[in-house]
Amino acid sequence: MKKIIISTIVLSALAFTGCNKWLDVKPAATTTKDELFQTQKGFRDALTGAYLHMKSGNTYGGALIWGNIEYMARNWDVTAPSNAALNNLAAANYTDAAVRGWLDATYQDEYKVIADVNSILERIDAKKSIFTDNNYALLKGEALALRAFAHFDVLRMFGPMPDNPGTTAVLPYVKAVSKEIVVSVSFQEFAQNVLADLDAAEGLLKDVDPFIQYSIAELNPLPNATAPPVVADNYYMYRQVRMNYYAVLALKARVYMWLAPSNNTNRANAAKYAKMVVDAKDRSGVPTFRLGKAADRNAGDNTMSPEHIMAISMYDLKQKAIDLFLEGGSLARSDFNIQDGYYYLNNLFPVAERIADVRWVGMWAYKVTAGNTNFVMNAKYLQRETLPVLQIPLLRLSEMYLILTECAESKAEAEGFYRTYCAEKGIPFTNGFNAAAWETDRKNKMIREYVREFFAEGQTFFTYKRYNVTTLPASWTAAFYSGTTARYIVPKPDREINYHNK
Repeated sequence: MKKIIISTIVLSALAFTGCNKWLDVKPAATTTKDELFQTQKGFRDALTGAYLHMKSGNTYGGALIWGNIEYMARNWDVTAPSNAALNNLAAANYTDAAVRGWLDATYQDEYKVIADVNSILERIDAKKSIFTDNNYALLKGEALALRAFAHFDVLRMFGPMPDNPGTTAVLPYVKAVSKEIVVSVSFQEFAQNVLADLDAAEGLLKDVDPFIQYSIAELNPLPNATAPPVVADNYYMYRQVRMNYYAVLALKARVYMWLAPSNNTNRANAAKYAKMVVDAKDRSGVPTFRLGKAADRNAGDNTMSPEHIMAISMYDLKQKAIDLFLEGGSLARSDFNIQDGYYYLNNLFPVAERIADVRWVGMWAYKVTAGNTNFVMNAKYLQRETLPVLQIPLLRLSEMYLILTECAESKAEAEGFYRTYCAEKGIPFTNGFNAAAWETDRKNKMIREYVREFFAEGQTFFTYKRYNVTTLPASWTAAFYSGTTARYIVPKPDREINYHNK
């Protein structure tokens, strides 16, 4: 068996700026695994490699954020009718060769991240003595949480419907670096493995993560800051772009919501962990996270970074947004010149409701695509140049409030959480949920909020799948969407692929 070669990767203080490939031969400045894992820095570099793989265009640097997954949810229109591959993707024709290649690449790159962290986890306990301070717990906790994160998104995309998962084997949960194909397990076993990794990560991080004590501002000093950093080790800073303690809690809330259709206890657990994130405070008693609001948008922070629980640092985010969303970019929503100029958006953001909605005001505008003026663009990722926050959010506080609203057992409790959320987002909610069949009204509002709040963040498709949406409520969107099991269960690669660093 060939030796595994890993390129040494350096993490800058502010962002992940590049990634070398994993190689089969040993050039200069690379090292074998055995050499890499002799030092604490080597473990850190390996973990950095996992984060860098998460920036792949096949996963969280594109396809699973604003790209393919949004076409699958019909959030984007195909601006070029001749683009057969994108039309097939939007139509859920997953057998098309080009579409199959895109989806297989996403599957592959998720398991690359898993392989990265598994290479750490299989060695870290034996090397515990080389770690200083809290580095062992931080590194192992983050690695376990990343393994759970990547596996869970594989389950959400390629796994069965959560309201009817069955008992047959569905996907492999990979815990070791191996040249062998890992046997698939059932939905139930897969989900328990995700939760077991998150439980272990929570236990490791809860007493050592600097995020528990210090604020985002303290751990993210501005480039011209003169005060000494609150932590001596730069590796302890910028926790919101790492899988931190609160990200573990937020992910547990998301996982339990996915499992809620099969067991009401899971709904209670989802609310428990979401509330822990909402209630988090720093050493001064100030909430660690807050909901994004109009002031953030006015400051040019369209991604609402104060509510980012976990994000990917993307130094070239501005250029990506220009290339994808602005004139000539392929990511667009079709609207027709009727009423006040919008149709789809009049349903998603009703005219009477959107006057102060931070997801609407200044966030949508017409664009010209191939001479057609009937397309609109979304400005979420067009951050102001003077703003040092160039991040793609993966977990946000907004989701925790929606989970709490959805899981509330009484109308009054649900209205309390939702009213807090609406007040910050600029959503009118004076009269509460409909008195008759309030749970149905809540459900319809929650589906719509996930679409409005997380547009171009890759969550709409998973929301529709979790709710098993067949058609969208006629009260808030055009009747263009048709959801089916065939659309929601994305087929795995035809040939089982080994992505375990063989």
